[in-house]
Amino acid sequence: MKFRVPVGSMLFLALAGIAIISGCGPHPAGQIPYNEDSVRTHVLSISQGIQYTKEFRLRRDSAYQHLPGLGREFNLGQAEAFNRDAMAVLLNQQDASGAMAAGIRIYYGIDREGQVRMVLVPYDSHGNDIVNTLVGEKAVRIPGLPTAEAAGGGGQVIEEGQRCPVVCDNGNSGLSGN
Repeated sequence: MKFRVPVGSMLFLALAGIAIISGCGPHPAGQIPYNEDSVRTHVLSISQGIQYTKEFRLRRDSAYQHLPGLGREFNLGQAEAFNRDAMAVLLNQQDASGAMAAGIRIYYGIDREGQVRMVLVPYDSHGNDIVNTLVGEKAVRIPGLPTAEAAGGGGQVIEEGQRCPVVCDNGNSGLSGN
């Protein structure tokens, strides 16, 4: 006689095991689980953040005054925003062994208009970039290029954030200087 475990019990045990192993406690619906100790090394007070962003704007503007052509060739915005879905698709990537992304790396790039842009890619637990196809075959078709080249030829990254200035916050945080 075979011993059968009800499917509901197996599902409960599997979910409980995952919660115990991952060390994730209960999170309100819709929140991404995180390890608070891991976050602490990245936390900065809002006053320090305001000082950092203010100093950046002062130095950028001073450099543009001393080298007037710099702003056209190396256009530094104040910020770049990416929506939740863009972050989720990156964090949901897996490395070659099947392990989930450990985080997101931000590279700096320059687009065709000379604007400095953020280029986001997930990385693994060893600090290596994970380069996968992020979204399916609704690739942008560029006349004269095969679809594979138009889509990035075997991997994708996230860019095209909303730049500030243009799309900025209302100024209440103090970070944008508005």
